[in-house]
Amino acid sequence: RRGSSIFTAGDMSKAEVVAIERFPTRVLLEEEGILPSGDLSTFSSIGNPTAIANLIALRRDRDKQTQARTVVIPNSVKLSPDDKTLYFSLSQSIDVQKPELLMEQTGMSELVRVTLAKATLDSNDGQMMAVFASALQQDYMDVDGPALRECVDSFVALDQSSQLLEKK
Repeated sequence: RRGSSIFTAGDMSKAEVVAIERFPTRVLLEEEGILPSGDLSTFSSIGNPTAIANLIALRRDRDKQTQARTVVIPNSVKLSPDDKTLYFSLSQSIDVQKPELLMEQTGMSELVRVTLAKATLDSNDGQMMAVFASALQQDYMDVDGPALRECVDSFVALDQSSQLLEKK
């Protein structure tokens, strides 16, 4: 995963982060012991969209120091009509040192991070680009959710195939 993160920004006081990653599609598969072959230019040609979303979530979890595993939210996985963009949401329970204190202070018994994700193959250069926007569930369900969704929806990967031809 080294070098795959190309942009990260956020409001750390609210634990809200937007991150963009770029990595070879082949590497995503190879890291999980899957031999990539054939056409990797659309998500359907790579494999099951939910399985791909899980591979991306596993890739992100590898570098985190927390024990909590991120899960793909059921029924959140969607493909664009051109089959080059995969949308999904993730959920992660956050370890709380003193749950009774959290309950006393906030009225919540647990903290959950919600992440909106969009992975795209639109760069047409063998790379997958993904944008992730995350927030604590209570903030996401409030006024911050629409802004994070708009951020993810507005992300566009540019076609890099002409750059590949120029380098040859």
